[in-house]
Amino acid sequence: MTVSSVQQFFFKLRLLLLTSLVFLSLCGGQALAHQTGNSYLTVSEADGRLQLEIDFIVRDLGNLLQTPGQPNEAPPAPDKLLSLQAPITTAIQKSLSIAVDEVPVPLEFVSQSVVLHNDGLYVRQRFSGSTLPVDAKFIVVRYEFFTQNDKLGRAFFKLVMRQDELSSVFDQTNAIQRFALGENKRWSTIGLFTQEGAKHIWEGVDHLLFLLTLLLPGLMLTIRQTDASGQLPPTNRAAEKFALKVVTAFTLAHSITLAFSVFGWVSLPDKLIESLIALSIMVTALINLQQRFHISHWKLAFLFGLVHGMGFANGLKELGLSSSYFLETLFAFNLGVELGQLSAVLLVAVPVLLLVRQAEAKQRVLKYGSIGVLLTSVVWLVQRLTA
Repeated sequence: MTVSSVQQFFFKLRLLLLTSLVFLSLCGGQALAHQTGNSYLTVSEADGRLQLEIDFIVRDLGNLLQTPGQPNEAPPAPDKLLSLQAPITTAIQKSLSIAVDEVPVPLEFVSQSVVLHNDGLYVRQRFSGSTLPVDAKFIVVRYEFFTQNDKLGRAFFKLVMRQDELSSVFDQTNAIQRFALGENKRWSTIGLFTQEGAKHIWEGVDHLLFLLTLLLPGLMLTIRQTDASGQLPPTNRAAEKFALKVVTAFTLAHSITLAFSVFGWVSLPDKLIESLIALSIMVTALINLQQRFHISHWKLAFLFGLVHGMGFANGLKELGLSSSYFLETLFAFNLGVELGQLSAVLLVAVPVLLLVRQAEAKQRVLKYGSIGVLLTSVVWLVQRLTA
């Protein structure tokens, strides 16, 4: 065996190991790709009194009640939730507090029900507070359910009061927030939705994997041209054009169905959308692994981008659009998605283009990368069809 053969063998071995690690990590993390332990909190006013509504996911009730069960233990059934009402209420009252102009507002339990969100079954509790002063200037909300092991948990918050509607997100770093009453929050709300759009694309591993798989064939388009000195400097102009067409087509397509879905003009079952997203990744990987048929990748990006847009819409609906700034928040969320998407492409594509120069190495990255993506997407498709 020659030195060149040995080098090729170890290169293939490293590539296979890397592919396997990516495959296993994605499969293991898929359960968290769209399920982040979210809760939903709404504060409003009715008959001059403060009203609070909180949705807490049923599968996390063990953590809420500080009685975690066995790893494979199923969450409580809806009929059993009635017997858990008192401890759930106590836990919420202990970890959630509201103050108006620095005066604490006692929360009195009103009712409990069960509701369904995209990521599972939630228990909903309603509370009533004291009379809201006419001249109240601000509300402070303390949401203290987070623990060191709950870094992904978030609470999507909505304040509907005095003909104004504000949105925010509580997490470990923003567990206490202050909201001015009557103050125009347009720009802060737009900033929030832009940030959430970027978070959604980064947490939605399937969306990123689809886009990056589409861009893999662009590696083969990098060429080298001789300059006046006889040197062969690298030029990635063809790859850049390929990437621009793919990203533009994907952006245009998912922007269309994102808007259509939010306006209610297009609606498909969540299970079907998630399954189609997994199928789009699988088809793209299969196309990369064959050379018999020529497929225009930007057209593929547009076709499947329509499906991914409906997936983005689900995330936006769960966050809750502001009725006061509907178009602004729709645009801001989509802008955040684009910024997250662009940063992911640059973070992955630029190092690959700089490090992988030889045609043979590019072919291996395309082949083994697509194989890893194919295996991952098959697992996701089966999981989503059988969920």
